[in-house]
Amino acid sequence: MKKKLSSKIFFLSASLMAAACLSGCATPADIVIHVFNCEDYIGLDPFVYEGEDGEVEYSSVVQGFEEYESAKLGKKVSVVYDTYDTNETMLSSLKTGRSSYDLIVASDYAIQRMMVMGLLQPIDFTRVPNYVDYASSYLTGQLDALSAEIPERDENGRLTGERLPASVGDYALGYMWGTLGILYNPAKISSSKGISEEQVKYDMGSWHSLWDKRYKGEMSVKDSMRDTYSVGIMEQFSEEIETDLATSGCFDEDYNLLPGKWQEALDSYNPKLTDIFNRCDEDSVLQVKNTLMKLKENIFGFEVDSGKEDMVKGLIGMNLAWSGDAVFAMDTAEVTGTEIYYSIPKTGGNIWFDGWMMTKDCVGERQDVSYDFLNWLNDPQVAAANMNYIGYTPYVGGSIILDLVREWYDPRMYEIYQTDEEGELIVDENDEYVYAEGMNENSWYTVDWSTYEWDTYNLTYMFEGTMDDELADYVADPTNLGDTPETNPYIFYTDALEEVADEATGDTLLAGRQFLAQYPEQDWIPKLAIMKDYGENNKFVLAMWQDVKANNLPLAGVIVFAVILVAAAVLIAVGLVAKWRFKKLRVARRKAINRNA
Repeated sequence: MKKKLSSKIFFLSASLMAAACLSGCATPADIVIHVFNCEDYIGLDPFVYEGEDGEVEYSSVVQGFEEYESAKLGKKVSVVYDTYDTNETMLSSLKTGRSSYDLIVASDYAIQRMMVMGLLQPIDFTRVPNYVDYASSYLTGQLDALSAEIPERDENGRLTGERLPASVGDYALGYMWGTLGILYNPAKISSSKGISEEQVKYDMGSWHSLWDKRYKGEMSVKDSMRDTYSVGIMEQFSEEIETDLATSGCFDEDYNLLPGKWQEALDSYNPKLTDIFNRCDEDSVLQVKNTLMKLKENIFGFEVDSGKEDMVKGLIGMNLAWSGDAVFAMDTAEVTGTEIYYSIPKTGGNIWFDGWMMTKDCVGERQDVSYDFLNWLNDPQVAAANMNYIGYTPYVGGSIILDLVREWYDPRMYEIYQTDEEGELIVDENDEYVYAEGMNENSWYTVDWSTYEWDTYNLTYMFEGTMDDELADYVADPTNLGDTPETNPYIFYTDALEEVADEATGDTLLAGRQFLAQYPEQDWIPKLAIMKDYGENNKFVLAMWQDVKANNLPLAGVIVFAVILVAAAVLIAVGLVAKWRFKKLRVARRKAINRNA
């Protein structure tokens, strides 16, 4: 799971029902389903849903489903929604057997583990047509490629003691996906380290920057065994990865994908990277441990979920971040005029997936409602509401998601339509964009956009096959898609990529921000590897992580912590006059210590 926030809490998602419960006048639900997910991992903002009977405004994604499903069935439906902080916490909770759920969200490797534990039932995809129609075929293919050994049962449901291989794609519906990369503030780093902003942007294109002594004390990394281990893998085996890139025949000397080599790189190079990425034998883990111990000497400290806020506040200049958190940080910082960047290093990294699963306990009417809930979540309107709220990227495509991506990232939007003084798109009384002078509905593919100094950005892997019936709204000839944004709606123009150069060599690469974090460009996809369950070797990785985390404050953190303690002593000596203020500072310090513990 890529959202690691509060510990497990319980709440009823419909605010009206909650208020009724408090007043003692609640009407019991006829059907209740129990959901286990991570906090802040579903849309909590109001959104407008257009159904068969017209537009309806719902206060949140879950509340909207409760109303929608209750009206559909003529029965009161309620969703009880529990949350957890990490996949490991969730798995431990399920092992105790004290809690029972119908639907659970988990990350790729945790899904494999739950299949091995025999907790899940296969998905009946005929009951989730929205997923079948709108989910990216590339993303669903990634789940299909993962497998796990599940317990075999006889015709009476009894365990036989044997195990059978099964595809994760048969047991999980993709929910959100993203990457792990480096979030960084060039201006902050330049100010504190005396390195030019241009050089900072270039350096962040390599995992080596985390170990670079010039950036000592600037960065926090995830207090997450698997995520930080994956970065150690990329560093420890970097020479082998670079050799494979160079000899694959799919990339140039700067590791950029060669034209026409996407599928070949995906089929031949990516499996090699995935094998390296998932090394977890005892010897490999020991090598990575030594690499991470060196990393620990160079960083400020470990963090669970404070990294994005620390970046926004300017407390640190670099952070190992999940892409959705990176989008949040970049959007928030922009309010104050601060530009934060996100890098997927040029040698590649991790692509992760979170999925919805149905447990074996989900039967009868609860199963019917659970399937309807899954189908609801994969309606592009609902997926857009989720994406707009949490900042992460859904499995779902379709025209609604494509339009949202255009609104956020396509510079043509701001040439074709009118904007106000603050640069916001203007809409009329019908909530339609207002065309700029000389522009019309055909401007997408009739204007000579080549005169603009924009890069192109290919998202075919995400949207192809998700909107075949709607292509005529975007291109003049939907039966013959080309390789330009004018002839192919899956290809965007973008002004969000910067070419930056190394001051010493003159070598260049592209630096990016929100668009790169939300959707990696197609040519980068073959250099992203999925992290699998370590199985029996998990004990080696766990022992390694315990050693790395021991005395987990690195030197920079120890120095800062010592300064804090000295400051505390001085404050105490000041006397009772400042007692109330000191108490507030002490509480704040204690929270910081707990986060690093």
